[in-house]
Amino acid sequence: MEIFLVSFIITSLLKKVSNNRHSEQGFIERLSEEISTKLGNQFLSNVVRQELYVLYFSLFVWFQKGKKQSSAQYTYHISSQIKTIVIVFGILIFGEGMLFHFLLQKWSEVAAWILTALNIYGLLYLVGLYNSVKHMPHEMSNGRLIIRLGFQSSIDFDLTNIAKISKAKALDLGEKVPSDMYYSLLNIDSPQYEIMLHEPVEMTGMFGKKKFIKRIVCRMDEPERFLEDIEK
Repeated sequence: MEIFLVSFIITSLLKKVSNNRHSEQGFIERLSEEISTKLGNQFLSNVVRQELYVLYFSLFVWFQKGKKQSSAQYTYHISSQIKTIVIVFGILIFGEGMLFHFLLQKWSEVAAWILTALNIYGLLYLVGLYNSVKHMPHEMSNGRLIIRLGFQSSIDFDLTNIAKISKAKALDLGEKVPSDMYYSLLNIDSPQYEIMLHEPVEMTGMFGKKKFIKRIVCRMDEPERFLEDIEK
């Protein structure tokens, strides 16, 4: 019954989104809106949305036709270490998964396959995260700026709310991100800019978690172009 219900929801969502494929909105944004409309419950919608992001960016984004990058988009995956992280952790998860599967299999067949399923999900998550970082760049349009970290988090604010932009300072080893800061990059990457806002803005994190932010630390592959566009 549960499988039928999930299949029905996903099929109806994909059909609805496909009917609106000529919209200016991207596929994943339209899918997100349809999930909220169909499910209603905010917590359930956030959980389903997060899992569909993982599946879409790990399995289905490969079939998406390549889009020409807009002049108002700023990639951040090319100079990032995320690809290296994904490869290294992917190899570790695969290798350890195989080893522990055979070890656990001697004790419990069920436990061995549960662990294998979790490892497969971990691999899908890593691949999905990298692809989402690649396909979801920072974006500036209609007087607003969107800063993202793949499907994990994002913040959308008005350009007039920017108080100043300064050179960002990297976090020390073990240092926690301040509660009023959105650190939109991996700790292993070097930050470039810190954007200070006049007024706090709501940031959306994992599973729809909300948090008010006053400072945004970010990086991009073409930082000079980003500053030039901001100053226009």
